[in-house]
Amino acid sequence: MKTIWQQAFIRWTLGLVVSFTIGILIGKLFMCLFLFVLFGLCSNLYQLYQFHSWVRRLGKASPPEASGIWGDVFDAVYRLQKKQRKSKKRMRRALSRIENSTSALKEGVIMADNLGNLEWWNASAGQFLGLMKPVDRGQPVTNIVRNPEFFRYFTQKRFSEPLVIKSPSQEGIYLEIQTTLYDQNDHLIFVRDVTRLHLLEQMRKDFVANASHELKTPLTVIKGYLETLDMFKDSLPKSMQKGVDNMTTQSNRMEQLIEDLLLLSRLESNDKRDIDQWHDINELVNNVVDSVQAIGTKHTIHIVIRSECRLYGSYRELYSAFSNLVVNAIKYSPDGGNITIKWENHLDEGIFSVSDEGLGIEARYIPRLTERFFRVDKGRGSNTGGTGLGLAIVKHVLLHHDAKLLITSQPGQGSVFSCHFSGKRIQQPLAHKEQ
Repeated sequence: MKTIWQQAFIRWTLGLVVSFTIGILIGKLFMCLFLFVLFGLCSNLYQLYQFHSWVRRLGKASPPEASGIWGDVFDAVYRLQKKQRKSKKRMRRALSRIENSTSALKEGVIMADNLGNLEWWNASAGQFLGLMKPVDRGQPVTNIVRNPEFFRYFTQKRFSEPLVIKSPSQEGIYLEIQTTLYDQNDHLIFVRDVTRLHLLEQMRKDFVANASHELKTPLTVIKGYLETLDMFKDSLPKSMQKGVDNMTTQSNRMEQLIEDLLLLSRLESNDKRDIDQWHDINELVNNVVDSVQAIGTKHTIHIVIRSECRLYGSYRELYSAFSNLVVNAIKYSPDGGNITIKWENHLDEGIFSVSDEGLGIEARYIPRLTERFFRVDKGRGSNTGGTGLGLAIVKHVLLHHDAKLLITSQPGQGSVFSCHFSGKRIQQPLAHKEQ
């Protein structure tokens, strides 16, 4: 490039010297210099016209013939155009491979911008959700998938857990939707057919509910006869008296297990839920403690309620969750230990917590504590009389109340189970708010 500019400078200098010499010889210096400048201007305008015409044809034709600086400009632009065309071809091939591979996926893949407007989707996503190209491109995904649960999931960005909904376009199909944010909060949405898993889960729930319900009748008959035998227990041999006591204990335990299974089944199916209302925390906690103490306990229970407020929800479900946490603390704490029940408002949430001085739980077991029938110590459940469903019930109650359960524990130092309720379910007295 330096050589080209040097040659152009030499040509212009020679032309200027020649024009100057001719102008002096013929006595018309100004006219000769003017003609030289005019010729150079016209020449550059002509080259610029050729360049403009060639560029307007999108570089499909070969570049015009030119020498010097303009020839170098034409060649450089032509090389850039060829390089760009090659890059476009490579990009088209890559996009074609990506589109073909995603089209072969059974899972649906959707790309949406940060506002939720549809940009691209594969064939499976189109079948699952009834998306049509190019009509739906640019439309908000919430306008296409008209489902209240999906609208809350998407607008409130509840992307930590997948959502299961019915397919809006295919009858009897259940879809699991999982969303990931990337780049500038754009959405990458995966859609998967989970109909088989959903039906199996529904069969499990129906079986547990029906089996539990059917077991109530024979168990009631057995308990009736046991109560009759218990009335005449003193007239029975001692060996039979012990047998009657054991059968009574186990039948009571089985009755509690059936009640817990039925309650868990109702919570999972949202069947016969109470209407949510405002409940005084003091009254609710004291009622739980009174019922526990009525059964009899050798523990010292401390109640610490730092602020008066009300909680919005189902009284029966909240009572069940709180009492399960308190009963668990008593069961898994040594006699004479301290149980502390707290309610406190922290930032924009209300926290109900139960702490004990029990054996504690290793960190590796904590994520599984809310599973049905899971026990850290397999032999401890029979000794304490627990059903293994208490924390599963707590988990489902909290899900109904937009709350979460946090567990902190260390072996030998006890445990703390805390329920965190969002601020929209908490109502504080006006006087307390003003303070």
